[in-house]
Amino acid sequence: MAILAAPLWAQDLNIQFKTAPSIDLLRPHAGPVGLSVLVTGADGKPVDSGWAAIRLDAPKSGTYFSTDIPLVEGTTLVEMRLPLRQGNVEWRYDWPIRGEYRLAVVASSADGKKASQTFNITVRESATKWLTLGGFTVGLFLFGFVAGRVFTVTTPSTASLMLALVFSGTAPSSAVAQLSQTTDRAAQATLTIEPAVVGKPSRIVWRLNNSEGMTSAGAVLSLAITQLDENHTVLAIERFPVAGEFALNFQFVDGSEHSVTAVAELTGQAPVRIEQRVSVTAMEPPATAALSPIGFFLFVIALGLGVGRWSKRRLAT
Repeated sequence: MAILAAPLWAQDLNIQFKTAPSIDLLRPHAGPVGLSVLVTGADGKPVDSGWAAIRLDAPKSGTYFSTDIPLVEGTTLVEMRLPLRQGNVEWRYDWPIRGEYRLAVVASSADGKKASQTFNITVRESATKWLTLGGFTVGLFLFGFVAGRVFTVTTPSTASLMLALVFSGTAPSSAVAQLSQTTDRAAQATLTIEPAVVGKPSRIVWRLNNSEGMTSAGAVLSLAITQLDENHTVLAIERFPVAGEFALNFQFVDGSEHSVTAVAELTGQAPVRIEQRVSVTAMEPPATAALSPIGFFLFVIALGLGVGRWSKRRLAT
């Protein structure tokens, strides 16, 4: 478990951020990771009550190789405001891409004290994916090498034609999903979700019917967002008190069908469960996102072609 803390002298409150497992072990699409924020006073004791406003931003672009989802880079992934319970707020999240995330936390206590802190969280790519990329690159080099030895008399125009064919075969494809929502409404609660588009957060609002004027926490809510194709949870917040309504901004980064499930526990009543399915619209990434990898792969093929031609001519002499 990794712990990041803000300095005590900087503000009225101290904010610590924790991950389980450790930050060094975080990987994209490795399943939901336990995250928590601890808010303490100057005496080091957890704040009895208060709020934590949380915003998570995706890594920015700028590397040579783009991430798997270029439209997500540099955008806001999650925005929510959670009540502190003995100084803690906890949730689970599945990191969508590699890179350095930015987590901004603004905490406030019941007595008016406030603090803000930004944490940088680095999520590294999995070793399996790097091995796959390395194997694919070696395969392209060997393809160019064999072609260079076989076609030693290839003219420049023919070589250009071969590269053009490779380029056309690696053109990126797009998949656009139509937005389709089905709502499972419970008798005592409603769930409203804005149309979901990759690259843009959607507003999710859960509301307990007939809760107007409710000032205290009248329910204990658990909320989960699940990607249905692979049946894995991408966000989960469990058993936190609400006063009849809860809202958050969440970006669906996968252009497939998801489900949003909310279960509210009310005193003296049966749990109120509501579920809604959301079809996410996947937008086509900009063509410039594919230029860097295509250029790299063409360079590897050309390098193999040159080495193959050189080795064949050297053997002939």
